[in-house]
Amino acid sequence: VNFESQVAAIPEVLECLLITGQEADYQLKVVVADMDAYQELLLNRLTRIAGVTGVHSSFVLRRVIDKTALPLGPGAT
Repeated sequence: VNFESQVAAIPEVLECLLITGQEADYQLKVVVADMDAYQELLLNRLTRIAGVTGVHSSFVLRRVIDKTALPLGPGAT
């Protein structure tokens, strides 16, 4: 079982991106109730996946812009 299939089975993981240009292979977007829940997810699930050798975490403080519409020009359908 590989990393991608294991994180796909974790309900808190909303998004998993294969990335380049960083010191990581993947970027995950997760949603948890609080920091205790994050600690449980990190220590008891994510870091126990074979091949995970390190984790870097960042947290959203607030949404500044949250657009979903594409900026299509005039005449676009």
